[in-house]
Amino acid sequence: TLQDIYDANRNLNLEQDGLKTGQVILIPTEPTVTAASGTAESAAPVNDRALFPNMREGAAVAQAGTEGGETLPAELQAGFYEPLESVNVAVLLPFGTSGNTDTKSVDFYSGLLLAARDLGNRGVTVNIETYDISGGKISRSMMADADIIIGPISEKDVHTAASHCPYGKYIISPLEPKTAAMADSLRVIQAPTPTAAQAADAVRWAVSEMNPGDSLVLVRENGKSLSGVPSAMVSALRASGARYSTISYDLLSGLHVQPTFVKKSSARGTTRYLIASEDESFVNDAVRNINLMAYKKQSVVLYGPSRVRSFGTIETENLHNVCSHVSSTYQTDYSNPDVQAFVMAYRALFQAEPNSFAFHGYDCLTYFALMCARYGHDWFDYLPYENGRGLQTDFRFDGSLRTGRVNSAVRRVVYTPDYRITLQ
Repeated sequence: TLQDIYDANRNLNLEQDGLKTGQVILIPTEPTVTAASGTAESAAPVNDRALFPNMREGAAVAQAGTEGGETLPAELQAGFYEPLESVNVAVLLPFGTSGNTDTKSVDFYSGLLLAARDLGNRGVTVNIETYDISGGKISRSMMADADIIIGPISEKDVHTAASHCPYGKYIISPLEPKTAAMADSLRVIQAPTPTAAQAADAVRWAVSEMNPGDSLVLVRENGKSLSGVPSAMVSALRASGARYSTISYDLLSGLHVQPTFVKKSSARGTTRYLIASEDESFVNDAVRNINLMAYKKQSVVLYGPSRVRSFGTIETENLHNVCSHVSSTYQTDYSNPDVQAFVMAYRALFQAEPNSFAFHGYDCLTYFALMCARYGHDWFDYLPYENGRGLQTDFRFDGSLRTGRVNSAVRRVVYTPDYRITLQ
């Protein structure tokens, strides 16, 4: 009944607020009666949607507002794949057991183990073979029986593993953004979204929010050639066709460039800034100048990749003052009940607080193991058609003709003037 659904989703307050686009709701199932005993047993199927609500059943989207990825072609629809009852996972991480422990590997692995437990509780059996590859000890035999391979984490080791990888299998690079280029020619799946993709998304974000009277300003470091993030940002900006102006200066003239910021600002609307630089000192100075514009009562918004907030010299207060909009690979919403449940379970199991590596280990295994369990040995072919939303990381792969795949999903993070950090 409708009341049963209300009772199962008390945290959503459906009776008062109604159902909103993108929400995931729990729908109770009626108990079944077995012919032999006449006793009631649960008839609920495995609910992988509770782990990754943006994944769909076969080719049908079963959640309001779900983005299911690209359109599933007929040749890949139900009947052309064989789901697996259990998933074999090879984990290749440099734990450093010789005495110098690699803490990020341990944290990532801890999150991965918790994901395996939760998957098992939901009916997806995960068998894990773990290898310490400290010193580059990687062999073909480590991957021979695996359905999915997670790790290594360094650029060099990922290349070595891809070279030894048996035919038909893929290396999931879980932490190193620089391995994205390998996906063009090697069977590598890039799990973290590359910084260049974050920069391009920041441009799209800024352009999409332009209103009449707004100004779009690109801030560049004078005399520096374009490469990496700056190149990706400028290329995306030019491809957008949006009108913009440029402020170009070097660090030595940073204290005298404020009049130029005033001249380039919008007289009637919001000035939206993009900083095309990877130099921490220059980015810090540009943020300082934009912050001065905010103090002059100018409406300002700063857009950029996650690296903007990783620079230690930039005060967090300034990121809020300039209403920073950050396109990031990782962001955790601690008000999310699923995140809170993970934190409590992690504390109970490991007597520690989960960090970003632990969250990422959980998200990586959950997404790829579910894909493998659902689509069997052909799971790689279905990646472009199944997006995933995890606790900290999202997954979105396109169907380009690469040998591997590169994640392009980002989380849009907003630093508000009232010192809150929200996900848009």
